[in-house]
Amino acid sequence: MSAPALALSFFDAAHEIHGTARSGMTILFEGRKPVALPDGPQVESTGSGWRAMLEDNLSLEFEPVSPAADLGGVRAHVARVRGEAGGRTVDGLGTVSETEAPPQWDELDALRAVSALVDEQHALVALARRPRGAVGHGDERVTACLVEEDRLLEVETARISTVYDGGGRQRSAGLELWLPGEDFPRRGSGLVIAGSSLDLDGLQVHVAIFRWRLDGREGIGSYELMLRTQPPAAA
Repeated sequence: MSAPALALSFFDAAHEIHGTARSGMTILFEGRKPVALPDGPQVESTGSGWRAMLEDNLSLEFEPVSPAADLGGVRAHVARVRGEAGGRTVDGLGTVSETEAPPQWDELDALRAVSALVDEQHALVALARRPRGAVGHGDERVTACLVEEDRLLEVETARISTVYDGGGRQRSAGLELWLPGEDFPRRGSGLVIAGSSLDLDGLQVHVAIFRWRLDGREGIGSYELMLRTQPPAAA
């Protein structure tokens, strides 16, 4: 069995440096300015977490601070992140996602991944899969988990409503999270502070850094949108 594919994200509002990286792609956000790099970092296990390095561009340590959230074939870890990126000190939060099998794009039109990180004890991770031919968000399969204190809470029903600009890029979002046994949903909202778009292997990818408000608490994180732009190759 091959090792899971890793996707890393980090956010440091104090030093105004954020980023996302995976195989073949790294995007740094220096304040609101995106800097796209053509390579992904080298990632190695440290036993308790991960170390990511990319030449002179970044050197980061990711240490999980919560149990891994199972998002349906994707394990998402909320992590403390320290090191350097883009010549700036990094001391913030982030995520590490382990994907066991790549998305089946012959069955999907879109994927949306959301992280809203308040602190080491409060966070949200979510993944929405839109089946091929679906009319809109109502047909998506959304899997979400909340980190609350030392617990990982599975969200029974999650709704992610989004406002897009004329180019189809996500500008703001609302969250409605229904947990088992609770009579009212928990709510959140977010607004883009930086973003970048690129084409990657038949996909259009919109990566956005969001300022989030989750259950009345201020946080930061990402909202990534991947859209299929061409039909799958014939078998």
